[in-house]
Amino acid sequence: MAIDLSIENGVATVTINRPERKNAILLAMRTEIENAFLKCQDDDAVRVIILTGAGSDFSAGADVGEMGGGGISGSLYRMRHLHRMARAVANTNKPVIAAVEGVCIGMSWALALAADITVAAENARFQFAFRHIGLAPDGGAAFLLTRYVPIQRAKEIMYSGRFVSGAEAHQLGLALHATPPGEALAKAREVAAGFVNAALRALSRGGGRITLPARPGGAPPPKDAALDYLSISLSHPRWLAERWLDREGFERAARWLEFDNQPAPLTGYNLFETNRP
Repeated sequence: MAIDLSIENGVATVTINRPERKNAILLAMRTEIENAFLKCQDDDAVRVIILTGAGSDFSAGADVGEMGGGGISGSLYRMRHLHRMARAVANTNKPVIAAVEGVCIGMSWALALAADITVAAENARFQFAFRHIGLAPDGGAAFLLTRYVPIQRAKEIMYSGRFVSGAEAHQLGLALHATPPGEALAKAREVAAGFVNAALRALSRGGGRITLPARPGGAPPPKDAALDYLSISLSHPRWLAERWLDREGFERAARWLEFDNQPAPLTGYNLFETNRP
């Protein structure tokens, strides 16, 4: 397995373990990460979860060797597995700490942003490189980034595709702690130890994590939900989503996106609030 899970003294450590490829995430690894977080969620012995990478890097993001192929259906299949993984990280009611060394790129940075706290080495290198490979941001990247920084800074980071150092991430509020190189995991464990005996369930209605409230007035109609899902979680402009989800294509697209007979469609407000298969 390329995803390791260890539990000690109430702290679970989920490690992306593919250092020979800078911990680039294969499709099968997305399911392994999802399952690791679901296991931690169901284990009463786990009080805090640390997400980190083996070796000198957190993760280089999705393995580009698996990108493309299968047409729209194949792309949506990979997308669903990506967002199931992201929701597993974000939906657990236990605190999640991302410990980042080396590179943290693309959807892997989105995973770190989905955590409650990021601890980064000062020389860590964060990047949303989507523009360099001709892809729209995924994994909730744009949605999550704008929760941490003002919109103009989020646009600059996303549009430029530049690297953000761990030190700058700390200055911008994208990381709570910046450590000397090689010490991010140790700091994350120190932070986790302070949470183990806390009454974390009292912090929010959903459990131990402070999250966004659901959309006022309840869930929107299915088509609006699909449009929100495409335009916010995938960072497509809403007009483009509307064009893609035309009258003839909507029912087919809805099936691809698994909106059929779902009681709580995903929206920009509850993308990371709703547990869905």
